[in-house]
Amino acid sequence: MEPIYRPLPIGFKFRPTRFEMANNFLKKKALGQAIIARRVPEECHDIFSRHPRDLPGYPREEHWYYFCRKRNNQVTCNLWTPIGEETNVLYPKNRQLVVATRRRFTLVEKDEEEEYDWFLDEISLRQTVSFSDWVFCHIKGKKIKPEFDYLPINESESESESEDEESVDNNPAEILDLLREQDENVLPPPPPSP
Repeated sequence: MEPIYRPLPIGFKFRPTRFEMANNFLKKKALGQAIIARRVPEECHDIFSRHPRDLPGYPREEHWYYFCRKRNNQVTCNLWTPIGEETNVLYPKNRQLVVATRRRFTLVEKDEEEEYDWFLDEISLRQTVSFSDWVFCHIKGKKIKPEFDYLPINESESESESEDEESVDNNPAEILDLLREQDENVLPPPPPSP
């Protein structure tokens, strides 16, 4: 089934926590219960073979949520590569109670125009909760800001600039003269420091 993009009202964002993903959505889906929420994630069984640019709402959206079937014993998942180890999703009121597990995947893409880091969190219920093969997937993209190359500063220029700054900072009368020369308006001197 093709995922459907359903925008929320202006000012609202659908950003459930990992616990909410596991308890309020995945658990109810696995047990066949009705999910009562303003936005219910769609099913997308080929999510691991889809590029995030092909998802509905791109580029307006930066987060996507889908139900899909668990992929058993697969080291790489087409476009996505697993990173790190499985982590536990804990119950917020009792940090000893494990509700689900989370596996993390990444897709690093370098494009001519922009660079993104893509992450996919796959949340699955523990076998004690349900023997279902449903998982909850959360995809998010993070645009990587380009690194700026700073031009080297010529030492002779930096020394002369610092000397000029020191001479002006030490004499408030010179500051007023500089201001007067620029626009003929004289501003009052700054208050003395305590």
